Amino acid sequence: MHDRQIYSTLTIAGIAPFLACALLPFAGYETIDPFGSLEQLVAGYGLAILSFLTGIHWATQLYSPGKVPMNLFIVSNVIFLFVWLAYAAGGMTMTLLAQVIAFPVLLLIDYRLEKVGMITRHYLGMRFIATSVASLSLLLILVS
Repeated sequence: MHDRQIYSTLTIAGIAPFLACALLPFAGYETIDPFGSLEQLVAGYGLAILSFLTGIHWATQLYSPGKVPMNLFIVSNVIFLFVWLAYAAGGMTMTLLAQVIAFPVLLLIDYRLEKVGMITRHYLGMRFIATSVASLSLLLILVS
Protein backbone atom coordinates (compact mmCIF):
# COMPACT_ATOMS: atom_id res chain seq x y z
CA MET A 1 0.00 0.00 0.00
CA HIS A 2 2.79 2.39 -0.80
CA ASP A 3 1.70 3.76 -4.19
CA ARG A 4 -0.74 6.47 -3.12
CA GLN A 5 -1.61 7.73 -6.59
CA ILE A 6 -2.59 4.31 -7.93
CA TYR A 7 -4.78 3.22 -5.03
CA SER A 8 -6.25 6.70 -4.61
CA THR A 9 -7.24 6.82 -8.28
CA LEU A 10 -8.63 3.29 -8.18
CA THR A 11 -10.59 4.07 -5.02
CA ILE A 12 -12.21 7.17 -6.50
CA ALA A 13 -12.96 5.37 -9.77
CA GLY A 14 -14.35 2.44 -7.81
CA ILE A 15 -16.96 4.52 -6.01
CA ALA A 16 -18.24 6.23 -9.18
CA PRO A 17 -20.67 3.40 -10.11
CA PHE A 18 -22.21 3.50 -6.62
CA LEU A 19 -22.80 7.24 -6.96
CA ALA A 20 -24.13 6.88 -10.50
CA CYS A 21 -26.62 4.17 -9.52
CA ALA A 22 -27.78 6.27 -6.57
CA LEU A 23 -28.11 9.55 -8.45
CA LEU A 24 -29.29 8.54 -11.95
CA PRO A 25 -32.87 7.85 -10.77
CA PHE A 26 -33.13 11.53 -9.83
CA ALA A 27 -32.39 12.34 -13.49
CA GLY A 28 -35.14 9.95 -14.63
CA TYR A 29 -33.05 6.85 -15.36
CA GLU A 30 -34.05 3.55 -13.80
CA THR A 31 -32.26 1.19 -16.18
CA ILE A 32 -29.23 1.14 -18.41
CA ASP A 33 -29.94 -0.94 -21.47
CA PRO A 34 -28.78 -3.63 -22.09
CA PHE A 35 -27.53 -4.12 -18.51
CA GLY A 36 -30.79 -3.85 -16.60
CA SER A 37 -32.01 -1.91 -13.62
CA LEU A 38 -29.70 0.31 -11.63
CA GLU A 39 -30.47 -1.73 -8.50
CA GLN A 40 -29.34 -4.91 -10.23
CA LEU A 41 -26.22 -3.18 -11.50
CA VAL A 42 -25.22 -1.80 -8.11
CA ALA A 43 -25.96 -5.13 -6.38
CA GLY A 44 -23.68 -7.01 -8.77
CA TYR A 45 -21.05 -4.30 -8.72
CA GLY A 46 -21.09 -4.17 -4.92
CA LEU A 47 -20.62 -7.93 -4.80
CA ALA A 48 -17.61 -7.64 -7.13
CA ILE A 49 -16.07 -4.84 -5.04
CA LEU A 50 -16.59 -6.80 -1.83
CA SER A 51 -14.91 -9.79 -3.48
CA PHE A 52 -12.00 -7.53 -4.41
CA LEU A 53 -11.69 -6.16 -0.87
CA THR A 54 -11.75 -9.62 0.69
CA GLY A 55 -9.11 -10.65 -1.86
CA ILE A 56 -6.90 -7.82 -0.61
CA HIS A 57 -7.35 -9.22 2.90
CA TRP A 58 -6.34 -12.65 1.65
CA ALA A 59 -3.19 -11.16 0.13
CA THR A 60 -2.46 -9.39 3.42
CA GLN A 61 -2.81 -12.69 5.28
CA LEU A 62 -0.50 -14.41 2.78
CA TYR A 63 2.33 -11.88 2.79
CA SER A 64 2.46 -11.29 6.57
CA PRO A 65 0.64 -14.03 8.47
CA GLY A 66 2.48 -13.35 11.72
CA LYS A 67 1.53 -9.67 11.89
CA VAL A 68 -2.18 -9.99 11.09
CA PRO A 69 -4.31 -9.55 14.24
CA MET A 70 -6.90 -12.10 13.03
CA ASN A 71 -7.22 -14.85 10.45
CA LEU A 72 -8.29 -12.86 7.41
CA PHE A 73 -8.95 -16.01 5.38
CA ILE A 74 -11.79 -16.89 7.72
CA VAL A 75 -13.07 -13.45 8.70
CA SER A 76 -13.14 -12.06 5.17
CA ASN A 77 -14.72 -15.21 3.77
CA VAL A 78 -17.48 -15.16 6.37
CA ILE A 79 -18.29 -11.56 5.44
CA PHE A 80 -18.25 -12.29 1.73
CA LEU A 81 -20.32 -15.45 2.18
CA PHE A 82 -22.92 -13.44 4.12
CA VAL A 83 -23.21 -10.97 1.24
CA TRP A 84 -23.20 -13.66 -1.42
CA LEU A 85 -25.99 -15.59 0.33
CA ALA A 86 -28.05 -12.41 0.55
CA TYR A 87 -27.43 -11.87 -3.16
CA ALA A 88 -28.25 -15.47 -4.12
CA ALA A 89 -31.18 -16.15 -1.82
CA GLY A 90 -32.54 -12.80 -0.72
CA GLY A 91 -34.27 -10.09 -2.61
CA MET A 92 -32.80 -6.81 -3.71
CA THR A 93 -33.43 -5.16 -0.34
CA MET A 94 -31.63 -7.95 1.52
CA THR A 95 -28.72 -7.81 -0.91
CA LEU A 96 -28.24 -4.06 -0.54
CA LEU A 97 -28.63 -4.21 3.26
CA ALA A 98 -26.00 -6.95 3.46
CA GLN A 99 -23.62 -4.76 1.50
CA VAL A 100 -24.37 -1.75 3.71
CA ILE A 101 -23.30 -3.92 6.65
CA ALA A 102 -20.30 -5.57 4.97
CA PHE A 103 -18.51 -2.45 3.74
CA PRO A 104 -18.13 -0.89 7.23
CA VAL A 105 -17.18 -4.24 8.76
CA LEU A 106 -14.36 -4.59 6.23
CA LEU A 107 -13.35 -1.02 7.04
CA LEU A 108 -13.13 -1.96 10.72
CA ILE A 109 -10.78 -4.78 9.78
CA ASP A 110 -8.64 -2.29 7.87
CA TYR A 111 -8.68 -0.04 10.93
CA ARG A 112 -7.19 -2.90 12.93
CA LEU A 113 -4.63 -3.51 10.17
CA GLU A 114 -3.61 0.16 10.30
CA LYS A 115 -3.20 -0.04 14.08
CA VAL A 116 -0.65 -2.85 13.73
CA GLY A 117 1.18 -1.05 10.91
CA MET A 118 0.10 -3.27 8.04
CA ILE A 119 -1.54 -0.48 6.05
CA THR A 120 -0.94 3.26 6.00
CA ARG A 121 -3.15 5.92 7.53
CA HIS A 122 -3.60 7.40 4.04
CA TYR A 123 -4.85 4.08 2.65
CA LEU A 124 -7.23 3.77 5.59
CA GLY A 125 -8.46 7.29 4.89
CA MET A 126 -9.16 6.41 1.26
CA ARG A 127 -10.99 3.27 2.40
CA PHE A 128 -13.05 5.40 4.80
CA ILE A 129 -14.06 7.75 1.97
CA ALA A 130 -14.93 4.86 -0.34
CA THR A 131 -16.86 3.01 2.35
CA SER A 132 -18.79 6.15 3.27
CA VAL A 133 -19.72 6.97 -0.32
CA ALA A 134 -20.61 3.37 -1.21
CA SER A 135 -22.67 2.85 1.96
CA LEU A 136 -24.50 6.17 1.66
CA SER A 137 -25.20 5.47 -2.02
CA LEU A 138 -26.61 2.04 -1.16
CA LEU A 139 -28.74 3.55 1.59
CA LEU A 140 -30.05 6.20 -0.81
CA ILE A 141 -30.99 3.45 -3.26
CA LEU A 142 -32.75 1.55 -0.48
CA VAL A 143 -34.86 4.50 0.64
CA SER A 144 -35.75 5.81 -2.81
